[in-house]
Amino acid sequence: MRASTLLIIAGMFIVSLYALIEVSFYSSQVTVHRPDVRAPVIEVPSINLTETINNRSVFYGVYHEPMSYPPGNRTVILFGHRTLYGSPFLHLDKLRAGDSVYLNWPGVGFAEYRVNRSFIVPASYQMPVNQGAKLFLITCHPLGSTRERLIVECHLEGIRPYQRNVRVDNPKSYYSIPIILGFLSAGLLVTRFYPVEEDRRFLLAAVIGLTVFLVLGYLFPIPPEFISDKLMEFNNILGI
Repeated sequence: MRASTLLIIAGMFIVSLYALIEVSFYSSQVTVHRPDVRAPVIEVPSINLTETINNRSVFYGVYHEPMSYPPGNRTVILFGHRTLYGSPFLHLDKLRAGDSVYLNWPGVGFAEYRVNRSFIVPASYQMPVNQGAKLFLITCHPLGSTRERLIVECHLEGIRPYQRNVRVDNPKSYYSIPIILGFLSAGLLVTRFYPVEEDRRFLLAAVIGLTVFLVLGYLFPIPPEFISDKLMEFNNILGI
């Protein structure tokens, strides 16, 4: 087996880990979101975001900082990723002053916020949790990096009665299937056109094995944070 073949297989393995993060995320959301129909929901019409808020981890979508508070006279802090893990805050940078943000919160009501401003801070910044009736949406910045944090500050306009008919059933629950099929298709194309004909069988075996790996990740979801940690370790070994 040539060195170039080994490099391609290593590359496929890394790509499969990134794919596994998304596969496990979307299949895990079915478990995290659906049993609790009274989970809080965030809605941001200007960026087409409607997402259930979880209290488990930022690796499962929009996460409520446990040291902050529900909507009302105190501060609400929500975190979300811009890349991977469903990318709920992918377009957070597009929010402008005056845009509406809604939190439908069981036991509190339907809270309407207005965006005040956006600002960027170092990753080490510690957000104070006692800033009055405000909402802070926090994500990584720039896109694809964890060097800084993008923070959107909103003020509370008012709270109406809880909207019992608002429910998010995770419309992305079946995104795992296209991800797996996309990986398989790309792998087969690489194998088909790989110039070293005698090594194609090794690439084919790697593609099939890693696809099975992704299917198992779909059927038996692995915690996304675990995969992320292992991927970081693997990248550090390779010096990426």
